[in-house]
Amino acid sequence: MDNPSTAITIAGYVLLAWYAFMAGLSLLGQYVGQTRYPRKTNPKTTKLDLEPPGVSILRPLKGVDLELADNLRSSLDQHYPKFETIFSVADDHDPAIPIVEKLMKEYPNADCRLIVGDRLAGINPKVNNMVRSYESAKYDILWILDSNIHVGPDTLSRSVDALCEPGIGLVHHLPVAMAPASYAAQVEHLFLNTNHAKMYLAINQVGVASCVMGKSNLYRRSDLDRSGGLQAFAKYMAEDNIVGEALWHQGLRHRMTADTACQVLGRITPLEYCKRRARWVRLRKYIVTAATLVEPFTESIVCGLMGAYGAHVIFGTSAAFFFGIHWILWFANDYWLYLTLVATASYSKRRGQPHQPLNLCTFARAWLSREVLALPLYLYAMAGTRVTWRGQDYVCMRDGTAIEVDQSSNIINNCSISQTDSATCLVDKVH
Repeated sequence: MDNPSTAITIAGYVLLAWYAFMAGLSLLGQYVGQTRYPRKTNPKTTKLDLEPPGVSILRPLKGVDLELADNLRSSLDQHYPKFETIFSVADDHDPAIPIVEKLMKEYPNADCRLIVGDRLAGINPKVNNMVRSYESAKYDILWILDSNIHVGPDTLSRSVDALCEPGIGLVHHLPVAMAPASYAAQVEHLFLNTNHAKMYLAINQVGVASCVMGKSNLYRRSDLDRSGGLQAFAKYMAEDNIVGEALWHQGLRHRMTADTACQVLGRITPLEYCKRRARWVRLRKYIVTAATLVEPFTESIVCGLMGAYGAHVIFGTSAAFFFGIHWILWFANDYWLYLTLVATASYSKRRGQPHQPLNLCTFARAWLSREVLALPLYLYAMAGTRVTWRGQDYVCMRDGTAIEVDQSSNIINNCSISQTDSATCLVDKVH
């Protein structure tokens, strides 16, 4: 570009700086993934002369998730000497109950029990389902483990090791998606195991703020009680993020181990994929607003275009050439991380049945679909506030809370959905 103006030159440097920052984050996520997961450390706590601390595993259930029996069995098979498992369902007609009862007979010596019936503490059904388990747990250390998650047998031991480090208040595990059985599921599979994984790993490695996904979290009940206890977070749909921030504000830092929280995807329709991504953005945009606003600029297409324009302005590089090289390298970076995570995930080693990664052509198709859909889905999500979770619709409020929608009449408890009325609507619903 011949003699660009000062403003354009400054913009070019800013765009290149952002591109370099995002490239650095991507490489950091890759580095963490390659150095952490293939070489898992041996647990230490269980080998000490002192008795290891007890752990209460809380597994809230609703319906029958894919591979539910194996998921629940993975928490009973932990190589740890002192833990209990508490299963909980909201009502006595839940189809998960027979599966739990069968497992309890299969493991007669396991310290486990089933709690039937929730407590209405707020709008979040998962928290409502866990309140009684939380209060009745034997031990201070709690492991909140979603019903659709499979974990490896040494996960608890390594996690207790990490939680016992000075200043650590929460231990969490990287979500990894496995066994997609449809095209849309492959796109979801790619999102979680590439873009989401590398950013999640990089941000947690830098450790400047809380960044937690609640699939598999360990923390101390005594720590959370200082922030009001679990029921204080029932008014939020994204309670995992808020819990993480509450512990962070106490000065307690977070740690990830070399373990993964594996979810079997099965079949997903394109509409279900779009709704999942929209729900993700809508739940976060009022909780981590700044991070949500910059999200489009972290994606390969937008970020690549920014870098291409900046390089063209500053160095006169062909924008098309720059973007082409950028996309090839971004793709290769994602593919390498994907292969590593799939190969080392706990589900891959379940019963000695290795999970086969997608072949390169299938990976490329799903990857391209994910990248092209990222910006349109983001814009769609930012334009709305309604989300669907476990078959129930909610409206997200600006204070991070949510209000349940009456699906039959498409109204919200006959109340205004403005932020000022949200508390009143919630109270009316509870009572």
